[in-house]
Amino acid sequence: MAAIRPRDLLSDGLLERLGGTPRGTDGLPVTVAAGADVTATLTRDIAKLADVGYLNVALPAEFGGLGCTLRQAACGQRRLARHAPLTALAVSAHLYWTGAAADAYRAGDNSARWILLEAARGALFAAGHGTPGGDLQFAAPQSRCERAGESGYRFMNPAVLSSLTPAWDWVAVHAVTGATRPDAVLAFAGRGSRCTPTFRLARVQPAGTPGDVFTTSALGWGHAILASVEYSDARRAFNQAIETVVTRQLATSDSAGPSGPSGLDGPDGLDGGHPLDQWPVAEAGLRLDAMKAKIAEITHPWPRVPGQEPDPGGQRLIGIFTMRHEVADGARQVYGLTAQIVNAPAVAAL
Repeated sequence: MAAIRPRDLLSDGLLERLGGTPRGTDGLPVTVAAGADVTATLTRDIAKLADVGYLNVALPAEFGGLGCTLRQAACGQRRLARHAPLTALAVSAHLYWTGAAADAYRAGDNSARWILLEAARGALFAAGHGTPGGDLQFAAPQSRCERAGESGYRFMNPAVLSSLTPAWDWVAVHAVTGATRPDAVLAFAGRGSRCTPTFRLARVQPAGTPGDVFTTSALGWGHAILASVEYSDARRAFNQAIETVVTRQLATSDSAGPSGPSGLDGPDGLDGGHPLDQWPVAEAGLRLDAMKAKIAEITHPWPRVPGQEPDPGGQRLIGIFTMRHEVADGARQVYGLTAQIVNAPAVAAL
């Protein structure tokens, strides 16, 4: 386990220098600045994270990393997402691909060792299907590919190359091939002179429950990392909504005086109630606590050295997908509740 945790690399000073592209209380992205180039901002942010070693936290020590656990990586992403949610989202794929490769390497499977070597020299990994919902499964039924040559595949959907990570070196592409007994194909496409060969086939296996450490870990790391970003961004929106309402209430109180309609100096410190003493606040808080606990069900017991035991009935996979969907749904509801909190009318004195 890493003596230095991923979150320890994210100093307050570094986080303040990140562009971040924060989201509003409704969960929608807010422009960094008028006319800002979000892709350029994210590229600069990723470079800053690389400089402090954050992109290598999942690599084993012998590859120059921290050898962190999934739990530690998720905590680091939560801290990053509170300040720069889109930056956290942009580096998520790199963390979960390197985390999955590290799991496989520690379990004695060297088929993904090249990912660790590439990341150690500074290559950036991304995930294809960078569209809403595209990260919920490796191979969507509508994503097809067919054999092309001895060891290659032709991917039929151009969306496999769309990614939320700018300036990537390697992007994971995945699709389904065959009709009667379909296979799920996972490969990495490279770009640039450093990526040779430019196509690396990672896995071809029957569609369904993953049958090896690398793909199982990629799902566990991937969904836990992405869910952590979703949770943290929802928490940030909630905290921002609370701060907005408190600031507005204090300003109203100062202008109206302690005996005015919105004064806070009545009995028990409240004059007829407090705008935060409302159902949406409590409901949002409960949902955030439930989201965090659901993520912990996956990240806390995740073994640092996964075993090769089978997953009867795909129960572990079901748990991973259930966690992700519950967190995604919880985040959407929290964004709606924060909008209600911010837009609620002031509480008048009785």
